[in-house]
Amino acid sequence: MAGRSTTRALIVLAAVVAVAAGAGLAELSSTPTSSGAGPSLPIALASSSPSPSGSAGASPSLAPVTSPPLSTPSPSPSGPAAAPTSAATFVAGKTIVPMGWPFAPSVKVKYGPGFGVYRVGPLEPFNMISGVSKSGALLRGHDGIDLQVPVGTPVLAPFSGTVIDPRLHWKPWDPARYGKVVAIQSDEPTSVGYTVILVHLSLIGAPIGVHVSRGQVVGLTGITGDAAGTIPHLHLELRAPFLIRYVVKGVVRRVDSFDPKPSLLAVDPRRH
Repeated sequence: MAGRSTTRALIVLAAVVAVAAGAGLAELSSTPTSSGAGPSLPIALASSSPSPSGSAGASPSLAPVTSPPLSTPSPSPSGPAAAPTSAATFVAGKTIVPMGWPFAPSVKVKYGPGFGVYRVGPLEPFNMISGVSKSGALLRGHDGIDLQVPVGTPVLAPFSGTVIDPRLHWKPWDPARYGKVVAIQSDEPTSVGYTVILVHLSLIGAPIGVHVSRGQVVGLTGITGDAAGTIPHLHLELRAPFLIRYVVKGVVRRVDSFDPKPSLLAVDPRRH
């Protein structure tokens, strides 16, 4: 009797997790986690897949989900029909890229530090700058926005596309800064070539090389990388398939990162 009761409880808990994720998964898993503490997400745990942080097998990651997307990708009602295809038509701070909201609608999200604010640490060629120090050194700026949510919140793919290895696109990539990430390069008609980088995850649900659908669970939020000690959040970056020209304190900077907040506000379920 005890075994049957435990199994029923695990099935119910797995169903609750699936509803919270809002991912429309076809089946639920009632298999206990490796710690025996309870059921897994409706995604199998896999410890052998290399993570974008470069530490193969260092910790378990989520196996790819094969469920259909939540909905057919379409442009945001308040956004353009398609994202700009060149820097000539890109308006920094105002351009909206059609995308999906990265959480279930029921998740309570607070917008944290945004694009361009000062960040400590080395300035890499692909990093935005926040300004210039008194000594003339360029100061590193925030390349995305922090969406404050509890650790373990399911993260949904904002684009349909392929999971790419950030180490091959942005060099030198520092795993100690970013932690576990999922980078998705869009193949949606309205945002071809744009990439979303989901940073500081605790578990990865979409290994490098797989194709994911918009709305699919691709990981869980965490505090990996340099997020330890901060308010738990998902650091989200959007990167264009071209370089964007910025002028900050008289300094010209060309990077592919841009402010994701206008695109997020366009699909924030609390605003519609």
